[in-house]
Amino acid sequence: MESNKRELGTNKSIESDAFVSEGVSGAAAFKPASSKEMKRAQVRKEKEAEEQKKNADARQQQHIRKKLLADCQTLLNVNYEWLDLDDYPDNRSVAFAKRNRDYWLFVCSVEFVVFLGGVLELVPALVGGVSFGLLFITLCFSVKGFRRFFTSEPTLSELLQVRKRLEFRALNHIKLLEGQEGLAWKCRKLKKYNSNLERKIFMGVMDISAQKRLFTVIKEKKHIRLYLQLMLEAEKAYKRLQSAYLQVHFKNLEKGVDDLAIENSPPLPIRSPTSTESSTEDAVPINKK
Repeated sequence: MESNKRELGTNKSIESDAFVSEGVSGAAAFKPASSKEMKRAQVRKEKEAEEQKKNADARQQQHIRKKLLADCQTLLNVNYEWLDLDDYPDNRSVAFAKRNRDYWLFVCSVEFVVFLGGVLELVPALVGGVSFGLLFITLCFSVKGFRRFFTSEPTLSELLQVRKRLEFRALNHIKLLEGQEGLAWKCRKLKKYNSNLERKIFMGVMDISAQKRLFTVIKEKKHIRLYLQLMLEAEKAYKRLQSAYLQVHFKNLEKGVDDLAIENSPPLPIRSPTSTESSTEDAVPINKK
């Protein structure tokens, strides 16, 4: 009996020595967390939750920017020279060529009438012969190879052919840009980066593009130039969006975070810590033998 008591006393002394060597008493181990400690833990958890939410929002915004860049990537394929119609003959040149055409027809008609009068002996035969010669020379001006020795001014038919060729090239380019899904209506998503896209005249073009009948509406030069203005404003917004995306992307790379790898991962659930969890985490662990 006395030997058992001695062994029990020895064990208790060993346990007490262990607690003393570890620097933790039994009362301190079971002591509940104070209100100040719980409050500090609550504030720390709230800050961590706020930081997680902020990071999740930043990843979401970066994902939206990347999706917009992918949707509007066709803007990089726009050929502005074709849509600009820089070599398009203006109305003044066409009117001047039309006037020259009318003068030419009038001279040919007069010479033919005089020649016909000489054939019918209404005028002298010499006058009729001279009129025939002048008529032949005048008709030779309708041949491009002969006309270039006297003037380099294009004729009305040549100007109209240039107009049709440029319009066909621009319209065909617009058709390729729009494709089956459409392009102009996607520029509406970029209005955050360029307020000019909110103009009514551009919104009308976007609405028609969303209905997939833009190519049936664009027929004239003024329509092509309007589409060109829309593409220019959309390109400005696209470059600003690209700059904002790359700026955030490079900042993440400097921090050692690859947003391209984590943007598709779902955000972690955010929940506020309870008093029980905070007190449990702040409690001093009990070392058991």
